[in-house]
Amino acid sequence: MVNKIATLIVVGVLSLAGIILFGYNEFVTIDKLQDKPVEYEIVTKWQLPEVLDEVSGIDWIGANKLACIQDEDGFIFIFNLETSRLEQKIKFAGPGDYEDIRIVENTAYILRSDGEIFEVRDYLSNNPKTKSYSNFLTEDQNLESLAWDKSNERLLLAIKDKEPKDDTYKGIYQFSLNSKELQKKPGYRLYMGDSLLKDRKTKLHKKLEPSALAIHPGNNSFYILDGRAPQLVIADSDMKLKKRYALREDDFAQAEGLTFSKNGRIFISNEGKGGKANILEVIFK
Repeated sequence: MVNKIATLIVVGVLSLAGIILFGYNEFVTIDKLQDKPVEYEIVTKWQLPEVLDEVSGIDWIGANKLACIQDEDGFIFIFNLETSRLEQKIKFAGPGDYEDIRIVENTAYILRSDGEIFEVRDYLSNNPKTKSYSNFLTEDQNLESLAWDKSNERLLLAIKDKEPKDDTYKGIYQFSLNSKELQKKPGYRLYMGDSLLKDRKTKLHKKLEPSALAIHPGNNSFYILDGRAPQLVIADSDMKLKKRYALREDDFAQAEGLTFSKNGRIFISNEGKGGKANILEVIFK
């Protein structure tokens, strides 16, 4: 009996060691850029109220206000950057894993992780109307990124986890705001073997895991946020990767949301992850 207990203890210790050793590259990325000087400056930090501890998406709506969502309940929250207070709470759907939000004039579009898109017309009114659009994507792709491409009248959805049949790239799919349909062929591809990602010592499909996607209002560059092992990647208007910033985990505990003001100020939101959720205004050098 003693030998059996001792054997179970040894097996348990070895199993735990295996999890620590072999699970390391699954969740923590060795990144050579982490040893370089910080290439960004945090200008301002806003702590968010407890109801937004799971903040998952933000978008600029003007007048120093952001529309925010969290990944558990179907509400849009309006946060005032000047007063650091929530001004409004708008219900659009029931509980769900909501991941990003984009405001197009008087309509809010919210992305759920299984690819479902929720359209909330007159979202700031006393009587907002919600309609949802399903498509061929599923929770296996785990979508967290929604961008508004104003010039082409479309939304762009970036896959976070895996393409169904190919680990070498992650598709960015186009949702037409006219037809309200998602094109089956990706409009862009993020190639995991890109030379800009070579220092990420992890599995191929984990080189870049988009948690937010936004288009710079000045030059139409794509800004791709990765919150798991935090980094920001900038691509040109053809989605060719140009620049990568390693983000310090002390600053970006779980970066999930990204938006620009009309004049190009950059805001990134972080879930609480053991502390207070926040919104940061950041300047990248």
